Amino acid sequence: MSFDGIVLQKICQELKKTISGARIFKIYQPQKQQVVFHLHQKGLTHKLLFSGLAQEARVHLVSETETNPSEPPLFCMVLRKQLMGGRLISIEQPGLERILKINCQVINELGEPCQRLLIMEIMGRHSNLILLDPAENRIIDALQRIPAALSRYRQILPGLTYQDPPPQKKLIPWQVEQACFYEKLLKQPEQSKLEHALLNTCAGLSPQSIREIIISSDLKPETTLEYCGEYELSKLWQTLIQLGRGLMNSTLKSEIILRDNLPLAFSAFPLEASFPGENRKTFTSMSQALEFYYQRKNAFVQIRRNKTKLEKIINKEIAHNEKKLGRQLKTLESTQNAEQDQLWGELLTANLHALSGGKKAEVANYYHPKGKIEIIPLNPQLTPAENAQHYFKLYRKKLATFKQTKKQLAETKEELSYLYSLLTSLNNANQLNEIKEIEEEIRGAGYLKKGTIKRKETPSRPLELSINGWLIYVGKNNRQNDLLTMKMAKKEDLWLHPQNIPGSHVLIKNREGKTIPREIIEKAALLAAYHSQARHSTQVPIDYTERKNVWKPKGAKPGFVLYEKQKTLYVTPEKEVIKALLQQENYK
Repeated sequence: MSFDGIVLQKICQELKKTISGARIFKIYQPQKQQVVFHLHQKGLTHKLLFSGLAQEARVHLVSETETNPSEPPLFCMVLRKQLMGGRLISIEQPGLERILKINCQVINELGEPCQRLLIMEIMGRHSNLILLDPAENRIIDALQRIPAALSRYRQILPGLTYQDPPPQKKLIPWQVEQACFYEKLLKQPEQSKLEHALLNTCAGLSPQSIREIIISSDLKPETTLEYCGEYELSKLWQTLIQLGRGLMNSTLKSEIILRDNLPLAFSAFPLEASFPGENRKTFTSMSQALEFYYQRKNAFVQIRRNKTKLEKIINKEIAHNEKKLGRQLKTLESTQNAEQDQLWGELLTANLHALSGGKKAEVANYYHPKGKIEIIPLNPQLTPAENAQHYFKLYRKKLATFKQTKKQLAETKEELSYLYSLLTSLNNANQLNEIKEIEEEIRGAGYLKKGTIKRKETPSRPLELSINGWLIYVGKNNRQNDLLTMKMAKKEDLWLHPQNIPGSHVLIKNREGKTIPREIIEKAALLAAYHSQARHSTQVPIDYTERKNVWKPKGAKPGFVLYEKQKTLYVTPEKEVIKALLQQENYK
């Protein structure tokens, strides 16, 4: 991805056609480094986004924006004071520089018409949105104020004279003669790689664009200049001229490259040579392409961030419960000789008349068929009767501990199973509202502190697929599992779940009461295995039964059910097979 001069050129062309002459009627600053203008133009409303975020610096039209803060930041208030009600009278890009200048006609405090100039500089971490008084070339304010402590060369502060960014001294190939291009390119060191030489020669082209141009010319980016003759240079020149014509004639199609349904790159022109065979989505508008790219990218980043946060909470609870399980198993092991304590107490009691104390007692075990001699350790400070009572007391204590620990062990195993089901739900989730539902479930289970009530997300729905005319549903979290099994399913539908493994509830709808083909059951079983903790395993056992044989115990945790009269089949969830079934879903 790269917001280069060509991308900005296309944005500039779009803005000139769409919002030239538009009036500014609202200005917001939803984030510290983002400003949004609401514009009126011939009965239409447009939103123009300026972003100074280092990795996402850009300017383009958008259809959706983030929630605005209750109190506008200082820069937003300055923009409102200076620009509200003004009109956009010109939009220009100097050459192919990543600089956009928007001239606005406004009314000043004295009621007189004047101009204000907005300059969007897209320069990575130095990106900025600057408001000028063009009559005096004086800075009014900026999104990022830059004092001398941060830059000795160029300060951006209210009241200072505006200085243009340092010139790059590169040429626009399609605006110069072929010989001039050759001369400029060949001034680079002979050992320079072709991609580096072009990058240092051509204005407005990012490394991504340069790479596409070189590969489209049937050359290799790592080829050095010393191996480039007239033929290679001519091929490059022709490709650059063709790109320039497409840009000037507005015939280039903007493009997004997708991999596993996630945005990988955007470009002002097709990247067919650099990304052959990849899924691609074309747009007639560069603004639409950028909005699509950043919406998908930011949603993915937010989902990944939220998943990581919840995974840490769940894994912490799992580690705590596994330690507790280890202690309980150890305690249970210590009670294994309880029956021996009872036996020794009984044998001592039966032989009190023959015992006189000491450190041990040798008595016949009358329960043993051959009367085995038992050697029983004694406390010499106690009488034989007191030693017998001691062993009875040990027996009762171990028996009570056994019963209590057995119950606690079952509860710990149940909690661990539930926690692993939450991890599986997180692994299956690929929508923000699904993540939010899992977060609320974790909060309701007491693993996360209760927070402030936020705006309700649209409830997520189970995944729905149609395979050979049969509808198959997959619950991707515990809320969806309960919805699918307890509300959406009918008694004649076929219900599937991994055997003794945390995972999704899967349902095959059987509206007409027909016999469900074995092939459909196997595909549904593959989906059940893939959306389970055994995703990467082979021969995963999948139970299936009619929905009428499934019930939820009173007070059970979300997603937990019991079932009977099941059959079992074994499947291996191979990624490519699952991907073919799910088609446009997001895979890991």
